[in-house]
Parts: sequence; structure tokens; C-alpha cells
Amino acid sequence: MICGGSKYRCRELSDELNELKRVGPAEWAKIVLQWEEQTNSYSENFVDHAPASMPVLEELATSAPLRDAGVYSYADKDEVLAILQANVALLPGYSGRVLRIRHIVLSPKYEFDDKIELDDYGSALVGVFAGTLVLSVKDMIAPHIKFHLRSPAERMFGEEFTKVLQNSGVFKECAMKGSRIYLSKT
Repeated sequence: MICGGSKYRCRELSDELNELKRVGPAEWAKIVLQWEEQTNSYSENFVDHAPASMPVLEELATSAPLRDAGVYSYADKDEVLAILQANVALLPGYSGRVLRIRHIVLSPKYEFDDKIELDDYGSALVGVFAGTLVLSVKDMIAPHIKFHLRSPAERMFGEEFTKVLQNSGVFKECAMKGSRIYLSKT
């Protein structure tokens, strides 16, 4: 079971919800359509949602698939809650490959819906985290994981999350450094 601390709902690692799905051109088109509809329902423009990350993710999702990099989605049933870039590489200072998670973008409702609370945001991040653990043992095998966080809410989640995990015995190393979570599996 993975929890983001006492505030966030826990997720069983065996849940199908925790699987991140690789996004190709057809899936990208579906996500964009779903998120455009969601954004329009808040009388907002989709092009204003995560303008720095969406072009990066679009290019990777719609290009020829790469073995060690891709865009992945986290969904609850048919609703895509988050997309992200995942890549795995050998990096200096690590023994073994490192799975890096960057450009985490939550669906527009997390940006525009007044009813979304920090717990909802944290729960989505817990789902992304749990899905990343599954990804690190299935499709992008790596003993180390680095999460690149961006927003203040993500940093708050990361700080609480690493505090909980540091004493759990689940990870050999778990640390928050700047706006990144560093994990090494046991």
C-alpha cells in the first residue's frame, strides 16, 4: 500500500488503477479531446493549460515510439487524471538505471474546478507515484526513480510523502532534494 501521508488516500499497488498506460498518437488525440471538453466546461481555453509541458508531451506521444522514453497516462476508469514523461537512463552517481518522471500534468479540472481540494490533488499524485513503481518493475525496469516536481502543491506532497517513506523500510533511500524526489528501491 502506498500513501502520501495521513492526508492522502492510499492506493494498493495491485490495483489496476495504478498502471500507467503508454500514450501513442491515437491515445494522445483522445486525451486532448477529453481535456479540451473539460477545459471548455470551465469556460477556459485548452491552450492555456500547462503551455510549457503540453508541446513536449505531444511531440513525444505522437512521434515514433522510443524504447527508453515515452508519455504515460494515469486514469480512473475512462477519465485521464494525469499525463507525464517517463524515461530511463544510466546516470552518473547511480548503480543501475534511473527512471525519471518529468512534466507531470494533471487534467484541467485540477486547475479550474473550485471543488478540487488539496487531498484530491495529492491522491492523483499518489496514483502517479504508485503507477511509476509498477512501471519501474515492468516496462522501464530501474532500481532508482527521480520525480521532478514543479508546483508548490507537488512540493508539499513530496515533502510529506518522503517523510512517511523514509522510515517505512520500503525504500533503501528516499529523499526530497529541492523540487525532486529521489528513490532507490531495496
